[in-house]
Amino acid sequence: MLIPAGDPYLRISKPVATPGERLEMCSKALQDLSEELQEKVMVLDIETSRKGATYTFDTLQSLRAFFPKDEFTLIIGSDAAASFPKWKRAEDVKKQAEILVIRRPGEKKSEFKEIEIAALDISASQIREDFAKGKTPDTISPSVLNYIKDRGLYGSR
Repeated sequence: MLIPAGDPYLRISKPVATPGERLEMCSKALQDLSEELQEKVMVLDIETSRKGATYTFDTLQSLRAFFPKDEFTLIIGSDAAASFPKWKRAEDVKKQAEILVIRRPGEKKSEFKEIEIAALDISASQIREDFAKGKTPDTISPSVLNYIKDRGLYGSR
């Protein structure tokens, strides 16, 4: 399950893209994957359709209602792992799901189980910065890049 954030309460500034646009970009990203992978991943609007600040604990509780017998693994990036102690009900989140961190090369280790994938050395901040400088990032899937340009998001042209 791929679940884009609705209104991430720890973020200092509001996201440029609306929750609906982030949801659509996730769907577009899946279109560029093989059919085999597309069949294994679903995009859920469980956070983007929620009003107000969204919290991982609440999302996990909602998922548990639909999948009461399943075990969950929450996959997060290094930046999210670094702020994890500030999350609402962080200790309860750890009880609800195993945490797996995708660590960018060179980032500090977290307290969680980690994997490092050099191919995923991608930063949303860097992508936004590239667009602001008039550069087209080469780390975005073609469908997402077209969507960003069509919408004029992140200062793209």
